[in-house]
Amino acid sequence: MRKHILYKSSFVVAVLFSAACGTDNSNPPVAPVSDTASTLQTSGTDQGFYDIPSPIQQVQLLQQAGASYEQELLNPTENISKYIQTNSKALNLGVYGADLSYAAVFNQPQDVGLYLNSCQRLATELNIKGDFNKEMMLRLEKSGSNKDSLLRIVSDVYRKSNASLKENDQSHISALVVVGSFVEAMYIATQVAEDVKNKDAIYSRISDFRGSLNNLVALLTTAYDNDFSNVLPELKSIKEIYDESEGELTEAQIKKLTKNIKAIRIRITNM
Repeated sequence: MRKHILYKSSFVVAVLFSAACGTDNSNPPVAPVSDTASTLQTSGTDQGFYDIPSPIQQVQLLQQAGASYEQELLNPTENISKYIQTNSKALNLGVYGADLSYAAVFNQPQDVGLYLNSCQRLATELNIKGDFNKEMMLRLEKSGSNKDSLLRIVSDVYRKSNASLKENDQSHISALVVVGSFVEAMYIATQVAEDVKNKDAIYSRISDFRGSLNNLVALLTTAYDNDFSNVLPELKSIKEIYDESEGELTEAQIKKLTKNIKAIRIRITNM
């Protein structure tokens, strides 16, 4: 019998964990919210399942804080040929998913198409059915530069991917995708912060990653531990920076966080 553990985070990713897509059949929200909930399921075999969150709401909050669209921050789609191992594919599916959401929020239809295709390729290789079909591509073409349509398409992809992962009991894959999405969301947030005039607003958003990070580290430590020995120590090193203070991070801590996140992101995207 599965045990459902409901936990909340005030700002979730990127990334992370603001799930713009739920597991129901209703249209996922495309407006930012202040607090969201996600469900972690653990079975008798002590395996966990976490819904792959859409970073849409997180990126929207970054946009409200003054962030701009910087295409050079995206993981180039040409890198996809590097990802041969299952772990590498799953981690970078999360990375590309965060990039996809970033492009959609900032209404970049051409980049949305490119990153949707990259997600489709990796998802197919991982046996994840995210409804990446001709109908989805036709919807993308018809949406043009309609931002709301782009956001709904991305949210639908996340929702249907989650359903496929649950149906096929791919909890390990889902956790890897979450890690990749979280790291990419934090990478984007810390990088755009360097060019934002209102540092206080963007630093506040970055500080809000604390609850999401704590939840992710707890999930991986409890449900997987040794299976994530290559990324868990690095996530814990990020958590140590947040643990230096209970409130918002200082500028010095943000700079340290930026350096560490960049190093982790480079390693993931070059696996």
